[in-house]
This record gives sequence, C-alpha cells and structure tokens, in this order.
Amino acid sequence: MRRLTLAAIATVTVIAALVVPPALAEGTVTAADADQPAALTKAPDAAQALAPVRFLLTFDDGPDSGPDGSTPVILRQLANNPIAPGIKAVFFVQTAHRRRGGSPEGQAQMRDTCAAGHLLAVHSGLPEGHVPHTRLTPEKLADSLRSGEADIVAQCGHVAPVVRPPDWAHNDATEAVYHQLGLDMLMADANARDGKIYGWHISLRRRSHMVSELERVGRAMTTHRLEPVDGVVPVIVAFHDTNDFTASHMTDYLQILVDAARENGLPLADPPFYTDTGAAEQAAVARAKAGLYARESWP
Repeated sequence: MRRLTLAAIATVTVIAALVVPPALAEGTVTAADADQPAALTKAPDAAQALAPVRFLLTFDDGPDSGPDGSTPVILRQLANNPIAPGIKAVFFVQTAHRRRGGSPEGQAQMRDTCAAGHLLAVHSGLPEGHVPHTRLTPEKLADSLRSGEADIVAQCGHVAPVVRPPDWAHNDATEAVYHQLGLDMLMADANARDGKIYGWHISLRRRSHMVSELERVGRAMTTHRLEPVDGVVPVIVAFHDTNDFTASHMTDYLQILVDAARENGLPLADPPFYTDTGAAEQAAVARAKAGLYARESWP
C-alpha cells in the first residue's frame, strides 16, 4: 500500500512539472502580462517604477484665425473637454506671414491664444512663412528669430524660449544660432502626422498610429531616455493648428492619447495634460535642454 502511495505521488509530481510552464513556476509571467507591451512585460518591476506621463501638446504653423479658424476651434476644445478641462499648450507660430500672424486677424488670434493661458513660441519670423531654417544664412536666421520673438512679445508680453524648426529641418549651424539667441529646440516624442493641409489630409489610422507612437515612448522611459520633470514625464505631442481635421477632432485626439497610454501600460498623471501655464513652460524648456526624445527622426 505504501508503494502505491509513493508511486501516485511521483506520478502527480511529474504531471505537474509537465503542465506548469517553467516561466509561470518561477513567477515571472502571469496571465495579466499577455496584453502588455513587450518592453514592459520583460521587466515588470521597471514598468511598475515608471513615473506617470503628462502630455504637453504643441501646435505648429498657425495661427489660423477667424470665427471658424482652426486655432479658435482647437482652443475651445482645450478649454472645455471631458478629459482635462483647461489644457495649456505651446503654439509655434508664423508671426509675419500674411495668412498667419502677419495680419491684424492673426495678431488678434495670437493675443487671444496667450490670453487663454497658452504659450507662444517662434516657428518662423519671415514674411515668406514656412521656410526651413537650414536654407537661411546664420545672419538671416538670427534676424528672423529675433523679429518673430518681438512679434509675439508685442501681442502677448512674453515669448516661450523654445523654437521648433519648420519641416523639422535643423543642423549644427541652425542649433548654434538658437543657442546664441538663448533658445532651445523643442522637437516631439509623438507626432500626429497631420502636417498636410491641402488635399487629402484625413487620418484613417490615428488611433493605431498613436498607440504605436506611445509604445516608443514606453521603451524610451524604460531605458531612461525620457526622465521626469517635477515627478512626471512630459510627453511632447505635435499637432498642426492649420489642419481643420485636427481642429474638428481635437477632443477625440485627447481621448486617443489617454487610451493609447493605458494600452501601452503607461501610468497617467492627474491631470494627464498640462493645465498650468508655468508648469507647461518649465516642462517644455527642460525637455528642449535635454534634447532627448522617444523619436530619433521626424517626418
């Protein structure tokens, strides 16, 4: 009888060893891990230690003024939305182009934007508008940036000390000019790819695209490429306030960003977007000075 009992025990032990996966037996994989991004499931302790993320929204190329202009449509949604009312953003503006900030309507829109607590910074200070900085001599680039800053100060009394180059085009010479003027270049961790404003510019993959963008953010956080600022990791997201599809779907984009962060296992700060102007500027400057992003190239 004793022999049978020992045999039975041995049989059960062998079966258990065959049924239970080694990883599960070691306690390194659980059912909950199956839906997590690969970068986070490989190091669950690191995922738990991630600082919460807070999205810093940025908009290029505007202002797009008028009662039905894209900029005021966006501003209304940033102020009133179900996710985080009172969101503050950084607007990189074309200060001198006649269809942007170079008209009385554009100047009024710049005033309205900063009066609502948003930050304005230079994208282009040229009357020609969206000219890549790499095509300008250092002297002309410096003059255009000084002019652009003066245009913003004239309307708002303050200009954010960051710059974003048109078409994302930059090199050592342009960066030297930025530093000479006390400016730091702010790029982006995630890009909505909404820069096209003529012809077909509706995004059919905006949700899956943003999930992919934030997966890259998660990887950058686990490798300490992105570091916290005041306890949260500012995630820089780029939009264009000249795109009417973006404008009419801005609230949708806010929800997509929150959903995409959760889908990638990224902890969200409360609130998940910057709602304080001073904190938004501090985050923008800190990220620009660090010069490291989840992305290493931009469209």
